[in-house]
Formats: sequence, structure tokens, C-alpha cells
Amino acid sequence: MCCINLSFCSRLPKRICGILCFFLIHLSGFAQTKPTLLFKHLTLEDGLSDPTVQALHVDRDGFLWMGTENGLNRFDGKTCITYKKNNRSTAFPGNYITNIIEDKKGDLVIGSQSNLVKYNRKQDSFIPYNFKKGLKLNENYYSFPFYIDKQEDLWVYLAGNVYKHSSKDSTTKYITTYSNGYQFAPITFYNKLDWFISRGVKGIYINKTDDIKEEHVQEFFMNSHNEALNSHISDVYIASDSVLWLAGDKGLIKLNTKTKTYERFNTYKTSKNIATTALEKYPDKPWLFIGTRNNGLLLFDMVNKKFFAEYTHRADDAFSLLGNYIRKIYIDKKQNLFLSINGYGLDYTNLNKVIFSRYIEKTDIVSPNFENDISIMIKPKNGQLWCGTKTSGLLIYNQDLSKPVKHEFLKLGISQLVELNNGNILTGLANGNFFIYETKKQNFTPLKAVFSETLNGKVQINQILKFGSDLLAATEYGVAKVIFKQKNELYFEMDQGINRAIPWPNIQTIVPTIGGKAIIQSYYTALYLADWKDGRFIFKKEIGKSPYGINGSITIGNALYLATTSGLLKYNPITNTIEKSVLIDANCSSLLADQNKNLWVGSNNGLYFYNTKNNNQTRYTIGDGLQSMVFNPNAAIALNNHLLTFGGINGINVIDPAKSNIYTSHSKPQITEILINDQIHPGIGNPITTTDLELQHDENTITIAFSTMDFIDPAQRKIVYQMIGYDNKKVSVSGSNSIRFPNMPSGKFKLVITDVYSKEKTVLSIFIGAPFWQKTWFIVFCVVALAIISLIALYIYLRWVKYLEVLQLRQILNFQKAERKRIADDLHDELGLKLSTLKHYLLAGDINKMIDGGELRRLSTEYIDSSVNVLRNTLISLSPQTLDENGLVTAMEDLIASINKLGIIKIHFDHSGFTVALKSTPEYAIYRICQELINNTIKHAQAKNIYIVIINRNERLIVLYEDDGKGYDYNNVKRGYGLFNIEALVKAIRAELDMDSEKGKGVAVTISINLKRILKPKAND
Repeated sequence: MCCINLSFCSRLPKRICGILCFFLIHLSGFAQTKPTLLFKHLTLEDGLSDPTVQALHVDRDGFLWMGTENGLNRFDGKTCITYKKNNRSTAFPGNYITNIIEDKKGDLVIGSQSNLVKYNRKQDSFIPYNFKKGLKLNENYYSFPFYIDKQEDLWVYLAGNVYKHSSKDSTTKYITTYSNGYQFAPITFYNKLDWFISRGVKGIYINKTDDIKEEHVQEFFMNSHNEALNSHISDVYIASDSVLWLAGDKGLIKLNTKTKTYERFNTYKTSKNIATTALEKYPDKPWLFIGTRNNGLLLFDMVNKKFFAEYTHRADDAFSLLGNYIRKIYIDKKQNLFLSINGYGLDYTNLNKVIFSRYIEKTDIVSPNFENDISIMIKPKNGQLWCGTKTSGLLIYNQDLSKPVKHEFLKLGISQLVELNNGNILTGLANGNFFIYETKKQNFTPLKAVFSETLNGKVQINQILKFGSDLLAATEYGVAKVIFKQKNELYFEMDQGINRAIPWPNIQTIVPTIGGKAIIQSYYTALYLADWKDGRFIFKKEIGKSPYGINGSITIGNALYLATTSGLLKYNPITNTIEKSVLIDANCSSLLADQNKNLWVGSNNGLYFYNTKNNNQTRYTIGDGLQSMVFNPNAAIALNNHLLTFGGINGINVIDPAKSNIYTSHSKPQITEILINDQIHPGIGNPITTTDLELQHDENTITIAFSTMDFIDPAQRKIVYQMIGYDNKKVSVSGSNSIRFPNMPSGKFKLVITDVYSKEKTVLSIFIGAPFWQKTWFIVFCVVALAIISLIALYIYLRWVKYLEVLQLRQILNFQKAERKRIADDLHDELGLKLSTLKHYLLAGDINKMIDGGELRRLSTEYIDSSVNVLRNTLISLSPQTLDENGLVTAMEDLIASINKLGIIKIHFDHSGFTVALKSTPEYAIYRICQELINNTIKHAQAKNIYIVIINRNERLIVLYEDDGKGYDYNNVKRGYGLFNIEALVKAIRAELDMDSEKGKGVAVTISINLKRILKPKAND
């Protein structure tokens, strides 16, 4: 394989070939500059309308437009949208698209085999071109737009000829007929076009013009007597005014138009007669991308005039090309490379993306029996690189890493590689056998493993490591010191002290720490701390449980990092504790540190970079060039020049930490869809160009979809959005997304969508109008209307109050009139009658005789006493003296006693709960109310008993009145002076009156008064 950086590549292997059933890595061959390209694919399954793409263009917003043989497509790195012509619409471009260009406004000019249209970027709509002057075209004409000059006139091939069309006055002027439908301009847009190239049926035409009029035409590679020179030209790269590079069916042709000489290149490696189809200049390099008919994508060095790289379809590589027939090549400003693969769709990648170099891939191995599953690696002092595999032996590379010098143990697995102090290397095989490699003799000698104790079966050796000057082993029976003895004997001396101190001495790994200490782990069980003294471990304590395996460790400063099956953990040697937080949540298999003291962690889910300063992590995948997603324990080693090597199930990755930042393009997120109340709003236009939304109050559920506009890794690109003025909370998401804001309130808001990597922002201002009842004019109207209504109501109220006062005055006058009439009737009927009778007696009788007989005295006394009683009762009724002198209770008792004497009814009076003194006015009112109630009962109720109770409770005075009379309907009864007097008196003292009466059930009256208002003030107040 290859790498993308020249200095990096010059130090690393490139290709593998089979030598003695193993391969050769050409590390010295990196003067070559072939970039590693890993392609993504867009096919019919991803929404592409047709597998043959004819035209490619990336617009100013970052969208890729693809013209196919069956419709126009727009792609943002994740979503593909299709625009297809239908029979009912003339505005859409034809289904067979020929070319796409862009004008200053960002509108697209799209040619097809049936029409020419302009795409209105603001309205997201298509407008057909109108040829009013100078040209008459019927429907379904072939068009190929190719240039816009400084007058912003369009140069276009139409129905067999090249024309210049002015949109300002709709004039179309003829240029030339020498063309076959494809043109190539030598300069950028908006300049004066003096010449251009047209493709013919065979060869090309070079058309020279004076702005409009054609001056001269040159032909190349057509109508030649030598058929070998006739060539169908598919694409042109204009290097200068006189040098053209042509892609044709005879190969890549370099043409000098001044000398009329040419060179042809159509051979690379074993391929001959390569037919080329497309050309594109490699940015900032003297290279050409060459599309071919059957040989995939080639790279050509224009200086050395040689093909030097090839990219083809490989069935076992998902990141290779979909096919080997390239129709079109296009590179945008961000150096995204797009390839139209005939019959398959679109392949794309980015030329700036850092790709890790991959080595010992299965596709590079000649021997079918060789498995490139790397199990262990070391780099001895002599500079060699030792790579052990799980099943295919050991590879040893020379000091400059240009080729392997040995391949040992061809069909065996390698489990242990340890360099000893004398430079020899202890090699352990997966079958349990050991060998010693003597560097002076450069050969392997078998060793016999001997244990200091009798152990059952073949002992599992989990780890062999150098601990200071000693060699230790972690075995299934405990810790052992490894000693080399005579007669090629490898002696394992079991450490009884530490092994007996550990409850289950199946030791998986020994991890050295600072200060001559070590962490000893029993197999997936627990961690123990031990001191190393006098060649032995001394048990200190158990650190904690460890239901995981430790696959690697490294010390940075005072921190010990552990790569475990449960993630990357951090050990604190001061507190002897493992931090609870997992730094990387993955099955970590290997661990290396770079020169900046950051960590690189191999895992079962890719390669991780961990920044120890800010605790940030980055994950790399196959899309970044990893040979696989699974790396193996012990298969990681640091090379020269700070390079790191990780081995896994499919070979090796070599990493330059200084040049391995994830590349992210300078992308700006774009709003791709706006829904109002979950519907498309007809007045919005193109969401991409919309910067302001003005909505009604009931258009307040807003859904906004946006794209990251990234062709490298759109799903992982980080975006932050914030709705300012609504909740102001910043929300972080990955990849393209859809945001929904339901039932937003009225007001002004601003949606800001920010790309975390590029800091580019897209801002959408939103105004949601208030409902009419919240608008200023309506509020002012309501205030004015309310004021007018209030004035009217106040006027009516005052009139009503005045009416009530008049009515009350009239009622009082009527009441007084009635009272006077009643008093007059009482005085007339009682007092007047008695006095009149006495007068008649006196006038009619014999006065002397009556005097002598004493009858006058008796009659006079009797009638005078009776008259006095009538007068007294009348006065008491008007204003009882007892009420003023002795209070309510005594006055009520006198009133009740006088009525009870008559024997017509029995009144029961209970005042035991009445314990306060009242003001005179409420006392008088209560007395008169009771008096009126009693009068009504006597006159109308035919009752036998009356019950009156007066109590004070909870700051209220309550008067209860009941009788057992015949009752009446209170709501319908005709109000006489009695009821009117009662209601007037209740209202006068602001009491609450409740009268309950039904026919046949008597009357129940409750009067409740706020006690605080009617209490008599204390003497000392």
C-alpha cells in the first residue's frame, strides 16, 4: 500500500511480495508519492437516480449536483435528492443531463438532451431559457452550456452549433458549427473568451474567436490518412495556450498546438493500449488524474511523463472503486475527489485526508497459506523489527526495514518475544516451546523448559517480561523467575512467597510501577501490590477486584495507564487505587505513548488517540486507513523517528502522531428543509437561501432540517445549534439532523447552527407575530373601549344609585306614611274611641247623680287608664324606653311578656349565647325586625309558637326566628309593609338575611351581622 506524506512514506514499507512463502515490505521505495485513497460510494440504493453520471458540479453552498442519464441529483454527503423531468412540466431540466455550470448569483445553468434551463437558487425552481431573437428552437433540443464571459453572456452549444446568448435582451448570436456537443474553455469565467476547444466526432477543434465572430478553426486527430492517429477525445486538460493533455481512446495524448507535435502514453505495468476517458489536474502537484475505460483511475506525472499509481476495483476491499470504467472526474475547492463510475454511480474521497499506512495486507500476500494476524512485535537494539503471527511464524526485518531477512516457524504461532540484556531474544511459540535466538550466531536454539516444582501438564505461560535485571514469568501456577542454565535449559523458579499469599495464583500479568513495586493480577480476579526485594516479591495488599484482563500498560509522569478488556484505566501509585472513571470505553488491547505524552490505544473497535492533558479522545476506523478494526495484545511497538506501529488481524498500521489529525473540511452547515406546522410553507422558497422567517401567530410549530455539508464523515461531524430568545440552550448533535420546535410563543428568535470544527455558522431569524388580541392597536382599542364602557357604566351606576336613593327615599316616605297611618289608626281606634265613649257618657248622663254615686270617678278612671295604656303601647312601639335604658334583651323580654299575656300565641326567647353589648342603632333594628316578624306571624301564620334565639359566635351576631305556622312562598309572596320594613332594616345595618318558608312548614329566618361593626365601644376606649 502507500501513504499520503512524502517524508513519512520514505521511511516505511510499501509492497509485499512472496519470498519463501513470506512477503517483502519495500520500505525504501517511498520516494514514490502515490496517495492512499479510500473511496465512499453513492449508488442507486442510496437514492441516486441513475448509475451513469454525466456531469458534476459543486455549488457555492457546498452541494454536489450530478447530471445523470435519468435526472438531476443533489447530494450533501448524506442525502441524495432527485429532480426529474415529467411530462406535465416544461420547467424541469431534461432527464439526460449534459453539463452544469454556475453564474455569479449562484444560479445553475443546466444543459440536457432536451432543453436548457436555469435553476433559481432563491426559489428552488427551474426556468427555461427564452430564445426570442436570433434563434428559433423547437422543443427537445440538445444543449451544452460551457462558459460565462465578462458581460455575463452564456456560451452554449445548441442543436448543432455554438452560440452566445445574452439574458439581458434575449439575443442569441451564432459562433461556430465546428463542434460535437462538448466544449472546453481555457480560462476561468467572467473573462473575454478568445478561444475554446470543441470535441469532434474524431479529434478536437480549436476555435479562435473575436468575442463573437469565429476567426479560425484548427483540427487535430481527425480525418487523418493514418487511422492510428484518429482518436475519439473524451476530455481535455489545458496546461497552457499551446500544450493540451487529451483523454482519448488511443490513450493519454500530450499535444503541442504550435508545433503540432504530440506524445502518446497508454502503457502502465502490464497494461497496454489503455483507453482514457477523463482528466483532472491534481491540486498543487504536477500530476493528472486519468480516468480509463478498463483500468480504473491512474495517476500521471506530467514532469516525468509516467504513470505511477493505479486505483482499481477490488472485490475484497469495500474502499476500492466500484468499477474500472471512469466517465467523469471532478475536484472541488475543498479537494473532494468525485468519480463517475460507469454503470455503478459515484465514488468520492478527499485528497487531504490523512490516511494511516497499511502493511502486510492479505491482498498483498502471494502465499495463500500465510495468515497476517499479527500477535506480537518487538524492536531489538540492532534496529530490526520482529513480527510474530498467530499461525504463520516469525518475520524479521533488517535494520533499515527495507526487507525481511528471516522467516522462521512458518506454520507456527508466536506468543513470546523478549530481548535479553545480552542482545539475544527469547522466543516462545504458541505450542509452549521456547527458542533462544543468538544474535552473534544468527540462529535459533531450542530450549527445554524446567520448573522448580512438579506441575500438572504443560504449563500455560501468560507473560514473560524483564523486571530490572531479572526475567520473570506470569504462569497459571504463579510468579516464576526465569533463569537460563547450561545444556539449553530454561528454568522457571516458582516464587513460593508471593504465590502462597495470593488466594488464586493463576497470574495473568505483572505490571511494573514506580519505586520497585509491581501490580500482580490473578486471572480476571484481583489486583495485588507487591514490593521487589532481594530477587523476590513481597506481598503488600490487595488493591481491588479486576474482572477484566490487562493487555498493556505505560507510565506517564506519576500515572500508570492500563489497557484492559474493560477499557482504558488509570492507576494512582500514591493512593494505590484505580480511578473509577473509564477513560476509553472499549476493549483495549495495546497501548503506546507518543513524544507529546499522549496515548494511542489499539482496541477491538478501532484505534484511539487519547490526549492526557485535556482528556479528549479521537477514534480512527477503517475509513482512515486502518487495516482492520481489531488490534491484538502485545502487537504494538514504537519505531524510529517517533513512528508507532500497531498490529492486528489484518497486518500492520504505521502511524506518524505528528501528522495524524483527523481531517475535517471547512464546511458550513446548510438548512435543507423548513416545515411550518409540519407542512411545507409555500412562501418560504429555497430553505438554503432563506435567512428570515415571518410567520403568523398560529404558524408556531417549526421543523428545520440541516446538513453538515461534509463528504468525508458527515455522520460524525459535530454541530451545535441554539434558538436564541426561546430557551437559549446550546444543543450538540452529530451529523445531519432535524430540529422541531413545537408551539413557539410570539416574538423574535434566532436559530444559530454552528459547525464545531470550522466555526462556520448558519443563522435563521424568525419572527412569529402576536395574535390580534396581543397587538398594540388592539390593546389600545381595548383600553379606549374599556374606558368608554367604564364611563358609560359609571354613568349608569350613578343614575342607578340616584334611582335607588330616590326609591329608598320614596320607600322611607311610604314607610313613614304607613307608620303614621298605623299610629293614627291605633290612636283613632283605641284612644279616640275610649275618649269619645267617655265624652258620650259624660254628656248623656246625669253628672250630679254620677258624681254622687261615684260612677263618674269609676268610668273616668277606667277609660283614662285604658287610654293611657293605648298611648303607652303606641309610644313603646315607636321607641321603647326599655331598649334605650336596659338594652336589647330586656326590651325583647318586655315585648314578649306583653304578647304572651294576651294568650293568643306563645313566644320562646333564648338569649343565653348573647354576651356582648351592641350599639343603639343595631339594637333598635333587631328589635324592630323581631317586632315585625312577630306581627306577621300573629296576623297571617295561625301559629301557636314562636322561637327566638340571639347568640354571638365567631365574630358574628346571629338572630334565629322560627314559627310553626302555615308558612308561605317567600319568592312569590306579595311584599307588604312588614316584609319591606324587615328588608329595609336589614340593609340599614348591613346584615345578611335568609328567609326559608314553605306552605305548611312555618317560617325560619336567620339574620347574621358582622359583630365588629355593631359592638358598643368599651368605656376606656
